[in-house]
Amino acid sequence: MRIKLRTKIAVLVLGVVTVFLCANVLWESSRGAELEEAELVQQARALSANMEAVWEFMNHNQDKINYDSAGNFEFKGLQCSIAGRSVGAYFTRDTDYSVRYVSDTPRNRADEPDAFEQTAIDAFRADPDLNEYYTFAEVDGQRVFRYAEPMALVQSCLSCHGEPAGELDLSGYPREGFAQGHVYGALSMDIPTEAFVAASNENAALNIGFSLALIVACVAIISIAISHLVTRPLAQVRTAMEDVAEGDYSARLPQDRSSDEMAVLSCGFNQMTSQLEKTTGHLEELVAERTTALEHANAELARQSAELEKANEALTEENQYRSDFLAMMSHELRTPLAASMAFADILRERRAVEGQFGTEDERLWHEMESNHRTLLSMINNILEMARIDAGRESFRPELMDIGDVIGLLENTIAPLADQKSIALEYRIGDVPLFVADAEKLRRIVENLMSNAVKFTPEGGRIVFSADHQPDEGAIVFAVADTGCGIPEASRATIFDRFVQADSSSSRAYGGSGLGLALVRELAEMHGGSVSLESTVGAGSTFTVCIPDNIPLIGGNEV
Repeated sequence: MRIKLRTKIAVLVLGVVTVFLCANVLWESSRGAELEEAELVQQARALSANMEAVWEFMNHNQDKINYDSAGNFEFKGLQCSIAGRSVGAYFTRDTDYSVRYVSDTPRNRADEPDAFEQTAIDAFRADPDLNEYYTFAEVDGQRVFRYAEPMALVQSCLSCHGEPAGELDLSGYPREGFAQGHVYGALSMDIPTEAFVAASNENAALNIGFSLALIVACVAIISIAISHLVTRPLAQVRTAMEDVAEGDYSARLPQDRSSDEMAVLSCGFNQMTSQLEKTTGHLEELVAERTTALEHANAELARQSAELEKANEALTEENQYRSDFLAMMSHELRTPLAASMAFADILRERRAVEGQFGTEDERLWHEMESNHRTLLSMINNILEMARIDAGRESFRPELMDIGDVIGLLENTIAPLADQKSIALEYRIGDVPLFVADAEKLRRIVENLMSNAVKFTPEGGRIVFSADHQPDEGAIVFAVADTGCGIPEASRATIFDRFVQADSSSSRAYGGSGLGLALVRELAEMHGGSVSLESTVGAGSTFTVCIPDNIPLIGGNEV
């Protein structure tokens, strides 16, 4: 919801006024209390001074009172304390004030102090520099100002209250034995505060009323000034901006002389709209030119896109032809190869029965069998890679034991290693039953081991290890050989298709370059990975990690 500027300013001013008014009320209340206390203290001091004057007058005129004109002494019983107490009693009787002299060692029980007066006497004795003590209190349901001044013994007081203690004074009371300056008691006054509070409240009300009237007048003046100097010019600016937003760039502001700021604003706005009007016309021409050029570019892009789509379709068809051709040729080659291997076995057995199978025949037969196995492995790799590319390869997990993998190595890899006198070593850790695609895991291990046998020289060593890493959640297979190793420059592409560490035409080792690529593809189908560590001249280690939590479900197409 949009709120107008005038409303915002009004709310702001009202808030500021309210804050200042509340602050003024609090200040007036605090100031009224301070003034009330100051005026009561001043009045109490004046009344105390009057009482002290009476006391002093009686003290100076004791001889005149107690001696006659012939110089004879006759105690009249009119002492300073009696005169002071009597004046206080008369004053209390005729006014609503209370004035009396109190002492905690009184000769009259009526002069015994109450709690406030005793506290004042104790304070005067504790602090000789303290000359007054006061507070506000409730007395008989009425709020009063209680004031006390110390009553210390002077030289003239010692005749009745000084040494020797116990001796009767003129009035017949035993002396207390006090020294000069001893705080004997206090002059206590109770002054009603009702009149002072009423006067203070009336004064505060008048001040607040005047302040409120002044604030209302200021707010009215500010409102008129803001309306004339701010809101009206801004309304004109808003109208002009709405016209510009609707596309009317000929909108102009009238020259506003109400303030320098508005004059500068209106002049700047008019210059801006003039420039905008010129720029818009030029932009429309440029947009037309750019639109034409863009239409030509879009047409060319559409043509090139169509050509690219045709080329992509042709490439897809060629790739499908290649995959189909490889799959077909691999299948067709594997059939006669299998037959050739079977015929070779039959011929070997027949010649052995006839006694015509010599040492040279044994060597030739082993060489032929090795070539058959190599060719069969290459054909199987090509066929499986073609099935993966065609999307016809499925993932069939089943529960396996590490012994199944060891049996595979004993049946297929051990004979190849024996031909080169390569030592096979198995390091099997605590591997539990795990889930994997048995055929694909067989292809992974067979390719890694075949690769190790091919690149390990005669008399070398190959180590196959398997372990379970529960912290990593993986079953880990590793094949380490003592072969020629892989150069650093070839390690980045060693798992690519049709790539070998030595891809030259004069390379010492044959092969299609699909074995390691197929290992990576099959490991990733398990959700795992393959890695390589190698040192040139010292050998290589290939490590395959597959998850140990593959779900036992069948027929999941990949």
